[in-house]
Amino acid sequence: MIWKETNLQPEISPSEINDVALLLEVHYDEKDPWNPLNGTTDKKNYFTKADLVEIRSGASKILKTWKIPSWALAESAFYHKGENTAFILHGKDDEYGTLKQRLTVYPGDKPAFSYPATPENLVIFQASPSPNGKLVALITAESDANWEFTEFQLRILDPNSGKVTSLPLSFWTALPVYGVRWATDSGSLYVRTPDRVYQWKDGKLTDAKSFPNCFTRPTNFGKLAYSDSFVEGRDPYQIKLGKKLPDPKFISRLEDIQTCK
Repeated sequence: MIWKETNLQPEISPSEINDVALLLEVHYDEKDPWNPLNGTTDKKNYFTKADLVEIRSGASKILKTWKIPSWALAESAFYHKGENTAFILHGKDDEYGTLKQRLTVYPGDKPAFSYPATPENLVIFQASPSPNGKLVALITAESDANWEFTEFQLRILDPNSGKVTSLPLSFWTALPVYGVRWATDSGSLYVRTPDRVYQWKDGKLTDAKSFPNCFTRPTNFGKLAYSDSFVEGRDPYQIKLGKKLPDPKFISRLEDIQTCK
């Protein structure tokens, strides 16, 4: 039973301009389990190679590379070309795919920083940058030793100043009836719950009279903002970006919200 390094298929997260994208490739060590009835392999030592790539007629040129000391998923990784900033929500340890996550911001030539630094029991359900790349919306909670959640909050992070504004939420969970969506002009954020939609604007959270008909895509760039993209080969990668998906329509009835793909 020998450990060997392997990796997942690279995934693409396009920026707001489709000539630049993040390419994420998760690496880990793997071996067969002692008990074959486990049905899966043993895995450890996760890390993610995040390449900022310039796309030219399908081929790509690597502009910058970050090595993240855990797993990261393309759905939660964003690069904004206008702000020259990457936002990557990633794991804290070797437990792949859990809510033990931390957001790391890579602001151009400035030093990277992670959020939260403390407390360790803060859980991030979702991290979504605004379309202009100047703010990040986070849905958070605090967890205990039994993974029971309390203190649900909407947090708005300003990466330039480090300022965080927090507003309480009654509950949150990873179900489709919960979600966030930025307005195209970045002036508002819409927060969906099962029985109402809130609007964050000017630092306040109020009931929204109208809201987007789709919360599947939280912002207008990143993996979920495009139809399927593909990557093949390496040195250089051959990348084919999907089409950017249209902005949502605005509606006034909860029952008209759709699951958009």
